[in-house]
Amino acid sequence: MTAIAPKWAAMRRLPTPRRIGLAFAVFYLLTGCSLPDAGVSVEGDLKLLYAPFPLNNPPRYWHYAERPAKLDTGEQSKANSLYWEDIDGRIALAMRPAIGTFELGRRTNIAVLASPYLSFDWLMNASAQPGDTELVLGFRAQSHGDWGESDLGAGKPPVDHVIRLPIGGDMTGIKEWQRDYFDLSALHRRYWPDTDTIDVRLVWIGIAASGDQGADVAGVTYLSHILLSR
Repeated sequence: MTAIAPKWAAMRRLPTPRRIGLAFAVFYLLTGCSLPDAGVSVEGDLKLLYAPFPLNNPPRYWHYAERPAKLDTGEQSKANSLYWEDIDGRIALAMRPAIGTFELGRRTNIAVLASPYLSFDWLMNASAQPGDTELVLGFRAQSHGDWGESDLGAGKPPVDHVIRLPIGGDMTGIKEWQRDYFDLSALHRRYWPDTDTIDVRLVWIGIAASGDQGADVAGVTYLSHILLSR
């Protein structure tokens, strides 16, 4: 395995909404997307984080690669590094990495050429900094072993390549939700141009503390509406 974790600090803030990468002129068949509990829309989009779930007992295919030290509920939940919060009527995942490290993710089995666009909404409070938290993307070549849609298994899957996308940006004078777009196939080709992208699948989407020191204990980054689309 060659796990590489490029940082995308140079891409932090562009006008919202934004789309990073190339637009495809040819649409591919959406294969490998019939994932139970994923929230597949009629357009074939996969809604991966649209509704809250018990963080101390995640639903099928969600796993902790690194479990937080505590997961209190009720009035004590905001003392956790992960909890749900209602932000202007939107239930969002609140992340406080200064409280403790974590990586919560979901196994997938998505051909990056079939559903190449990843988008997510984020918001930071005044104490949070860009990159306090990251989106962790794990890629695997279909040719590396005989596996298929039903072989999602448990825990974080083995991956060939990893990309870590810092969440957040310059929020000076901005109090609204921001949306980031990424072209997964373009990202993968940029760092591994010798890999045949048609063979590559996204097998893990994780949310993690960046591991960098210095996050403010009061800093909270909010995440909502992780979506894979064509």
